[in-house]
Amino acid sequence: MKKISIFLPLLAAVVASAYFASAPSAHAFGGAPGGPFSNGTYFPNDGTFSAVVRGENLSGTVQFSTSSEAASTGVSTIYYNGDTYTGNSQGVYDPHSSEVTVNFQAQVEGQGQQTISVEKQVTNTSTTNGTTTTSTSTIPYREILYFDSLYLNGVAECKASNALPNQKFSGVGEAEFQQLEYSGYTPFLDAFSIPISVTGVRLSNSATTFVSSEVRPPSVNEFSVLVP
Repeated sequence: MKKISIFLPLLAAVVASAYFASAPSAHAFGGAPGGPFSNGTYFPNDGTFSAVVRGENLSGTVQFSTSSEAASTGVSTIYYNGDTYTGNSQGVYDPHSSEVTVNFQAQVEGQGQQTISVEKQVTNTSTTNGTTTTSTSTIPYREILYFDSLYLNGVAECKASNALPNQKFSGVGEAEFQQLEYSGYTPFLDAFSIPISVTGVRLSNSATTFVSSEVRPPSVNEFSVLVP
């Protein structure tokens, strides 16, 4: 009787060992592939994210979606140097490298299309009864069409970390500030970069459709006007 009592526990252990050896490794760790404790691909490509952007004299938020079937959409609100910039944002999530690329474009509201008329002096000569007289006048000969805005364009490469059931990401990048300066009649583009940091979190595992707004960087288009 003692031999039988020892044999039965040993037989149960052998059967259990054979079962776990033949079962898929993902099931042994709590779920099928894609599960929270399997091969690290718990979070899908699709998702909605929110992040905080910081830099010198700069702070703000971006919210964006990622999708394997549609382009990323999002919104941004950035405060820089006392002005409020609003616009769009986008993101790309790579589950293989656990990286999130964040982009945003924002401008100050109230800016828009402007026109500068440039004049030049012309000399007029006339002869009457043998007497030649000259006079000068100004006529418009050129127009400069430009879009005036205060514009920020940012990008950051972030590393994602999984702390189930949440996913966080953080990284660094740059925001480029653009505005028009004026020298005489002709505006010219002035731009410089600002180092930024981005810290965010996944809000959901499904994409959200954000309404995009028209955001345009400053630009200059000079064209001539036909003068009779």
